[in-house]
This record gives sequence, structure tokens and C-alpha cells, in this order.
Amino acid sequence: MDRPELSLQQLHAFAVLSEELHFGRTAERLGIAQPPLSQQIRRLEAKVGHPLFTRGPGAVARSEP
Repeated sequence: MDRPELSLQQLHAFAVLSEELHFGRTAERLGIAQPPLSQQIRRLEAKVGHPLFTRGPGAVARSEP
């Protein structure tokens, strides 16, 4: 089975977002704007073929496996 190529940048963004559970605070911590962060996470989710976070109005939660 092929494994997706994951960048360290994407994995770091995932780890920080898992801690913060907030895109704005995560983007601030990483020193980037929020839209590129969202794009990184969406690309990561596409690579692994599963949503990693559940997004709601003003809330982010880790998705269950």
C-alpha cells in the first residue's frame, strides 16, 4: 500500500492545531495567515484520505478515527 508523502510543515501545523483547536491562534503561533493554514490542513486531510478535524462555527475538534 502506498503511503502519502507528508511534509514536516504540514505535520507541525497539525500538531499545533491539535493543541490549540483554533485556526486563528494556530496561525498566529506558526507566524502565518489563517487561509494558508487552512489550505495546509485540507491538503493533509486529502493525503491521508480522512478528515482530521471537525469544523464548526467558531470551534474546531479532533475527528474520531
